[in-house]
Amino acid sequence: MTVYAMNLPGLLAGRGLLTPLTIYAGQTSDYKELALNIANFPKFLQLAFPTAVLDHYELLKRGLMVLTCLILLAGFWYLRRLDLTPQRFLVVATWSFWTCTMFLQSMHDRYSYFVMVMLALVALLDRRMIGVALVSIGISTVLYLRYLLNADAAIDLWPLAIIQIINYCGFTAGTFLHPQPEYLHSFR
Repeated sequence: MTVYAMNLPGLLAGRGLLTPLTIYAGQTSDYKELALNIANFPKFLQLAFPTAVLDHYELLKRGLMVLTCLILLAGFWYLRRLDLTPQRFLVVATWSFWTCTMFLQSMHDRYSYFVMVMLALVALLDRRMIGVALVSIGISTVLYLRYLLNADAAIDLWPLAIIQIINYCGFTAGTFLHPQPEYLHSFR
């Protein structure tokens, strides 16, 4: 309902009812890159196997969507047994958004902005996540500078993608293996 409320001007101007749902899917065909200026798993694949990505682009797109869904389903299945405190909700929401930007195709650097804000909030509540937040925000800053300064050749995405994947894995491990540190119990 919210999608249609936010797209009311477009609908009133004559857009079809399915346009809000299909416009972004259509944009994934505008270019043959799995990711643009973002340090994530599809960009890692794109950099590691450039010819294979071009040759099997459509298959990889679908595979990344399935992979993302499987990761989210497995995570939610595991977390269903935990009490959903406000702090845990913030961590799970951050993990969910980050999983989408980390594994879905056609992501841009700007799509991770919300994840960085959420990571900063998580780090304020859980000091174990300060390093994760600082690394991710640092990488995001470098990516924005890379774009703004037109420094594509000077700043290589390969190491940034690897660091970000490792960072995401660390956050995921912290989310699932130790879902709530002892010092957060006092906030209940």
